[in-house]
Amino acid sequence: MSQHRQHSEYRAAPPPDHARLRPAPLPAEPLPRTALLDQLMQHLARGRRLALLRSPPGYGKTTLMHACALQLRQDWLWLRCSSADNQPAQLHSQLAALLAVPQPDNPAHLETTLFNQLEARQAPLVLFIDDLHLLRSNPARQLINRLLAVATPRLQIVAASQGQPQLAITHLHRDQQLLALDTAELALDSQQIAALASARHIALDNDSLYQLRTSSEGWISGVLLALSARARQTNADEDTARYLNESVLDSLAPRLRHFLEQTSVVSAFSPALAAHLSGDAQSERTLAQLRRDGLFIEDNPDPLLPLRYHPALRNACQQRLQQRAPARLRQLHLRGADWLLQHGCYGEAVYQLGRGGDYNRLLAEVEQHSFDLLREGKVDSIVDFLMDLPNRDTDHLTLAITEASTVIATNDIERARLCLARLQRLVRDLPPPIPRPERVFQSMAFVRSRLAVLAGNYQHGLRLTGDSLRRWPQQTAASAVLLYNRASCLHALGELHAARRVAEDALSQLSQFAFRGYTHNLQLLLAQIDLSQGNSAGAAQRLGALTERPDSRSNTFYELFLNIGQAQVLQQQGAFEAARQQLAQAEATALEVSHSAALPWVLHYQACLHDAWDQSATAARLWDEALRLSRQFRLCGLYRLAAAWRVRLAARQQDETAIQQWLKEWRWCQQQGESNAHREELLAYAWVLQHQGRHDEARQRADDLLNQARQQDNRWLALQAHLLSARLARDTGHRDSLINQLESALQLSLQQGFAQLLQHEGRSLSDALRPLLSARFRQQQGLAPLPAENPLLHPLQQLLADSQTQHLLVEPLTRREQQVLQRIARGQNNQQLADALSVSTSTIKTHINNLFRKLGANERQQAIQIARSLKILP
Repeated sequence: MSQHRQHSEYRAAPPPDHARLRPAPLPAEPLPRTALLDQLMQHLARGRRLALLRSPPGYGKTTLMHACALQLRQDWLWLRCSSADNQPAQLHSQLAALLAVPQPDNPAHLETTLFNQLEARQAPLVLFIDDLHLLRSNPARQLINRLLAVATPRLQIVAASQGQPQLAITHLHRDQQLLALDTAELALDSQQIAALASARHIALDNDSLYQLRTSSEGWISGVLLALSARARQTNADEDTARYLNESVLDSLAPRLRHFLEQTSVVSAFSPALAAHLSGDAQSERTLAQLRRDGLFIEDNPDPLLPLRYHPALRNACQQRLQQRAPARLRQLHLRGADWLLQHGCYGEAVYQLGRGGDYNRLLAEVEQHSFDLLREGKVDSIVDFLMDLPNRDTDHLTLAITEASTVIATNDIERARLCLARLQRLVRDLPPPIPRPERVFQSMAFVRSRLAVLAGNYQHGLRLTGDSLRRWPQQTAASAVLLYNRASCLHALGELHAARRVAEDALSQLSQFAFRGYTHNLQLLLAQIDLSQGNSAGAAQRLGALTERPDSRSNTFYELFLNIGQAQVLQQQGAFEAARQQLAQAEATALEVSHSAALPWVLHYQACLHDAWDQSATAARLWDEALRLSRQFRLCGLYRLAAAWRVRLAARQQDETAIQQWLKEWRWCQQQGESNAHREELLAYAWVLQHQGRHDEARQRADDLLNQARQQDNRWLALQAHLLSARLARDTGHRDSLINQLESALQLSLQQGFAQLLQHEGRSLSDALRPLLSARFRQQQGLAPLPAENPLLHPLQQLLADSQTQHLLVEPLTRREQQVLQRIARGQNNQQLADALSVSTSTIKTHINNLFRKLGANERQQAIQIARSLKILP
């Protein structure tokens, strides 16, 4: 391009659009995104170059960036991109207006002038770029790349994009200069949806909340449209489809719109299946374009069908087809079923046959491929097509066994009873000989024993499984499920050694049959045994191996068990936020399978996490909801387990009404025999006895639990027994016993990596535990020094509850370190700290590293929280 032509382009460029140089106003009642804001603020405080928010439209990227800008204590600028910015003159004009750069005599020098202006800045600057995906021309992308690569270190960029922007950012990944917040992080969880509804004065009961979470998958615009429809009493699905038509589908090229409509008939797909449905021979290129544009295409965990659309987009596309060509829609369902069956995707295939209305073929395929369906782990598809059958009371024995096999996952008592009754009727009516009798009778036995597990009748479950395994010893998938039920009973009763042996046998048998998904139940059970015995590293390794191996990933539902297990590992290690994210994913998975009774289990584990996190109000609310759903689903075993944890919280809060209600239920359980009691129930009763001042009875209970813990190597239970004994010793003024019990609890925690020492009732013993962290006190008591390198030792410093105890830190903070800490708490970054204290940034980094080491923190926000708990900060 000649210089004259360049000059003419710049002269023809329109003036800057000042409306795009400021953020749009915040919503009247914006939803606080505290965790995401903290991530952004910490990223910027560390001086890192780029934060990138990537998601389809409607996930709150712009609002989040605006909220971040308002929290900054440094200069920031805003640029909202448009397609016009693909002309270099227009983009330069916008940036020049932002930076107040005068136009140079030679317009071709404007970019150099812009960069010189940035280089001359002394104060840090954050540039927010909205709609970054609209910059598609090479000159525009090169300008942003240059800003990221060679601009002054004082410039940081926070950008929002629909899909992956075409930028050179690999080096930022390499240098840990990039924070990427994707759809999964930006989606709302149930608590945030409830807060959004409350802010708009819309009352949602819990069932409506779960339905909204499922249908929206946390898509903020979908949630807002549903709330608006609820307030106006209109159809939320129609409003959402209309929004997607207006904002997405109508603006697409006809070729892309046709592709989306034809491929929306399946729940998940591969490029080959997309080509088969749409007739597009270049489907991979089309999908790449749609993903680049951020059009609600998401990864699917099934390696055979690795892609899916957001359900709202899928529904909108199918509505268009239904209105225009309903016969074509049915044909596409059946066409998809043919391809899926040919490629061994049986779960999705039977779903498509059901949607296509070919029920006779559906039954035939289920009859032929029932074992493949179970092995595939597609429990949600199995339940869906069984519920949609016009005549569910079928006489297919294989179909009845298949339905019974889903009970292990769904934990639905009512379905289990119906399955058992149907199997019993079919067996009674069948003329002899019964085909494969071992499979039939083992299936009936595992349904009965599963009912015993869910009802909390563990001794009966052991009798049922024992009798069946002796009578029908053949090794089948059903016998492996019987072993799993037996291991579940043993685990609930605290028989960890036997539970491990039986669970490992069940896992070995199921693995031989190449089952995917079902084995996750067993892996979770074994991980829970690992955690009870203090082997959190083993539990983490067990579960991590499953998430890293694509061939062992289940399709949808069984991922829930991995999420629960990983959350429990993280909680035991004290990583609460990471555990919360795992349980949020488990909750979303449980909600996706509408016929599942898994949700109350997830809520129970969420409550345990929040109670450990010292968020008692949230924990109480979650336990109350878990108890409500447990009653609804008749999950008596879970009800008793959750109630035991809930009454421990009630005792700490001195909630006598809740305690008396639990005692009434517990006395009924005692009449049935304590041999069926969870160890958590026995522990809860001991804490209630302590609360009531019945110290001798509580002490005897604590001793019994400690003996049981030692017999089973249940170190978690041993820790709980020591804490209970310590509390009783404190109540009765036995100082030596108090020190001995707390020392045992402390040593157990350090040796096994138990962060639980500081959780639940352990918090009330912090004053008594604090002297045991002092080297001087330990020497006076004749106790061995604590291991200085133990990773739990620094977090234990949080027990130092006032400024007078700061000398008990491994190393006290210097005066300068305290000054740095106070300024960090005010949000100052490294450069601001250096300027305020008249030192170099490298000196500031040294002070911060020393702070982190002494406080046992890994980043700024954690250091601030620890310092406040120690009252070093107000």
